[in-house]
Amino acid sequence: MKFRLKHFLFLLPALVAAAIILILPHFPNIAEYIFSRGIFRAIATPLGWLVSVLPFSLTELAVVAAFPVCVALLVMLIIRMRRAAKRRQGVESPPAQAKTGRGNRRAVKPAHTPGQILARAGRGVGWALSSALLMYMLMHGANFDRQPVSQLMNLPTATSTPQQLEAICIDLADRASAARAALEEDSEGRMKFSQSTGATLRQANEGYRALGSKYPFLWGAAWRAKPVVLSHLWSYTGITGMYDPLLAEANVNVDQPDCDIPFTAAHELAHTRGFAREEEANFFAYLTCINNSSADARYSGLLNAYEYCYGALHQYDPALADAAAAHCSDAMNRDMAGQGAYWAQFSGGVQQAAANINNAFISSQNVGGNGVAAGTGTLSYDGVVRLIVGYYEVYGGM
Repeated sequence: MKFRLKHFLFLLPALVAAAIILILPHFPNIAEYIFSRGIFRAIATPLGWLVSVLPFSLTELAVVAAFPVCVALLVMLIIRMRRAAKRRQGVESPPAQAKTGRGNRRAVKPAHTPGQILARAGRGVGWALSSALLMYMLMHGANFDRQPVSQLMNLPTATSTPQQLEAICIDLADRASAARAALEEDSEGRMKFSQSTGATLRQANEGYRALGSKYPFLWGAAWRAKPVVLSHLWSYTGITGMYDPLLAEANVNVDQPDCDIPFTAAHELAHTRGFAREEEANFFAYLTCINNSSADARYSGLLNAYEYCYGALHQYDPALADAAAAHCSDAMNRDMAGQGAYWAQFSGGVQQAAANINNAFISSQNVGGNGVAAGTGTLSYDGVVRLIVGYYEVYGGM
């Protein structure tokens, strides 16, 4: 019986992960202080710092190498199984006994059968997948169940009136337009970085450092967001950035318009700090961008916050949304037109399939902790508006 149980030990990490999935949503305080501020931070601190030292994306390298490595391992497995089959047929039969150092003879263990080799390989794969699931839960999944940001920051969550939202949209449009006036432009009149993309990604962490003393829960060791070399191809999926929980690595699509890159980098860094919900990561992207010394980052945060709030206002009252949009400068409108033109060229089946997968993933998580109904999927991104409105009510948006 013990021998049989040994062959199923690879399920233990998955069972622990399953227990976390089932139990933790009912205990947000445990998720907050034991997991997010405890286990997660203990793992993410050294891992995030070490990964940040490298200027390239380990996630991208792993994805590119995954196919040839898997093919090589499969070929090796087939070769071993064929050799085992031949030995079983007596073609390469080893001697039944071997001499020891004292001249005695001892029995040689029989060679593994092809079935045994396949079973061992299957258990190896099982260990890898089971361990990866547990690592995901410790480095990301459990963070969905932590206390909502509205509670951590004492922000009101009541639904705003259209007039309140209009006032916020106007303020964001005015501030974004003013910030945009001081930025550089490309040949098409769209915002471009005042420094290299690499320097911009490294500077994304500055906003978190600026807010660290006021909000200690924003502390984190990952200090660099990584550019993805194959970003243009990545855009066919419609994905702007990705957090890899197995490496505590923030990855950014650097082919997207410049006006979105600082916001995306700050968003992914929020995940490295234990904030898994997308609306909360978007909120911290806005908050850290406007507290960044980089004019590019401040504009990116204001622009994206305006677009989220404008979209919510347009659902309430299109006329009020149009009135707020009148406060956007021509330069700001050129940037927003550039955003639409950029993503339009990648529309198609691949982008739709990626959106469906992303929607299904978000729906499977406990996204209801911040006043957003669980199961709303991608619509949970709109929860950032509630946080921005609450922040405006308390701090005036600054």
